[in-house]
Amino acid sequence: MGGNVRTHQVIPMDGVIKDFDKHLKSHPRTILSARFGDGKSFFLAAAEKKLRKRYVFLKIYPVNYQVADNQDIFEYIKRDLLFQMYGQGLVPETYEIPDDIATFFFLKNNWQDFAEEVLTELSCFDASNTIKATLGAAKFLKSMKKKYEEYKKNGGDLGVKLDRFIAAFDNKGIYEADPITAILNDLIKSWKRAHTRKMVCLVFEDMDRIDPAHIFRILNVISAHIDYGYKYGVSPKSSSLAGNKFGVDNIVICLDIDNLKNIFLHFYGQKTCFDGYINKFSDKGIFRYSLREMTRQYYFDELMYVTGMDSKAVQAVMNQFDFTQYTLRQFYHAIDDVGRQIALPTKTAFLIPHRGMFIMAALLRRLGQSTVEIQTVLSRAFQRDPMAVGAYMVTSMMLRREIRQKDFEFSFGEEKRGYTVTYVVDDIYPDGQVSLKQLLSSGAFPAGGNCKAEEELAYILGYVSK
Repeated sequence: MGGNVRTHQVIPMDGVIKDFDKHLKSHPRTILSARFGDGKSFFLAAAEKKLRKRYVFLKIYPVNYQVADNQDIFEYIKRDLLFQMYGQGLVPETYEIPDDIATFFFLKNNWQDFAEEVLTELSCFDASNTIKATLGAAKFLKSMKKKYEEYKKNGGDLGVKLDRFIAAFDNKGIYEADPITAILNDLIKSWKRAHTRKMVCLVFEDMDRIDPAHIFRILNVISAHIDYGYKYGVSPKSSSLAGNKFGVDNIVICLDIDNLKNIFLHFYGQKTCFDGYINKFSDKGIFRYSLREMTRQYYFDELMYVTGMDSKAVQAVMNQFDFTQYTLRQFYHAIDDVGRQIALPTKTAFLIPHRGMFIMAALLRRLGQSTVEIQTVLSRAFQRDPMAVGAYMVTSMMLRREIRQKDFEFSFGEEKRGYTVTYVVDDIYPDGQVSLKQLLSSGAFPAGGNCKAEEELAYILGYVSK
């Protein structure tokens, strides 16, 4: 039991997911904010499973674009979004690229032929010869129509067409008014018409882990089209401009908002207005994700499992050391296969050491605590709750002293009403745990002597590898 972690043990988060669901309904664009490593991805996976009847989550991982040039980032996003949509079933096999999009793409990628035709035929447009001009125009239109039809005919299936679209992405404007964006919009719009009860949520994961310039590029592109109408005198209520990028119902950016603010002020200066900038993207507020209390309970349950100690002993240690100062990721890596980091004293015919305090010491070492710090934490727990913690330390104390009988007593030298407080082994269990009882003694110290908790912990740490 000592070195394994229950794979089914998870943090209960139904309440937080319910709050997130309500938040999404009123926040088309939002930020899911939590400290780096606090389990945002873990939370999103749980939310996706819980809310799958109402949402389809399309997840993009910009961390994969670390080596990309800044101007190429959004091209990768569109590519990955298309792959996500394939994986989530948002692209039907029967999908046909609309004629207006195909025409746009054809003209864009055949502009040289287009220009040659125009230049050739424009020579025929003479005001003094309207018949010749008309014939020339007709010839031009027929030529372009023939080329377009050949393009459509030879385009092959959807995959081939999309491959050509993807391969053709370069030098786009900030508003991304290109064919692949139009296809994504059309696909999402079509899917939503067929699934009226479900929402499409676009999620940008692991934004804490990418280059700051990439973060701001993504935020800028997502929010830029909001002002597009004002720039060109078009009503912002236009269906082509209002709403989210690609026509999704929600966009969620996952990062630590406080860290983002520090980055922003570092990049643009301490006097710049971060709130004004971020409100352009998320003007209705953000969703702060904090599971501190639930995380504490999760750590508590996992510590009981991985050490094999009961709640009183684990609580005694947690009263001396705040495990929640570490992220879920750090904690998970610390408990993963931790049993491999310890050895145990040689057992005797009737005595086997309990693994609990050895495992606890190894966990603290994995979390970066020094030998002195580990001794201090665990010895305080032992001294302040000898009955609870001692139940898992006494067998190692007996082995250290090479005691060959089950009778064992020890004391910390405490006095109560003029008597020495002594702890006596009442029973020893097969896994090395003992039951203790407290006595008030007079006279000489018991067989175990005046115990020093630090020395007992030093003995245990000798079996914990660095």
